[in-house]
Amino acid sequence: MQATFRHAELLMHKGQTLELGDAARTVITNLRGAIWLTRDGDLNDRILLAGQSMDVGRDANVWLSAFEEAQVKVEQRSLTRRGVFERLARDARAGYLRLMRRLNRHGARDIASY
Repeated sequence: MQATFRHAELLMHKGQTLELGDAARTVITNLRGAIWLTRDGDLNDRILLAGQSMDVGRDANVWLSAFEEAQVKVEQRSLTRRGVFERLARDARAGYLRLMRRLNRHGARDIASY
């Protein structure tokens, strides 16, 4: 199951898994029970017990899995002006790097075809 929202409180059943798409700027708080949390590109999975929170911070797909009945609050913080510019700069840099890799694969002689 995949979810998209700004604020939600979820009841997860034992063994249930939930995928949060792009969870940038999301704070996940476990209100009851125990959940397992993993993020793309992060080798350190986490277990959140009742009352514990985690700020996802960066762009990443996040998966939650309940060890037992759990109640989870998911809140997406709004993006600050600085955050907007940082994200635009990051996206522009990523686009530039993709273009450079593509040019390197095809060689300089094919630049005119772009």
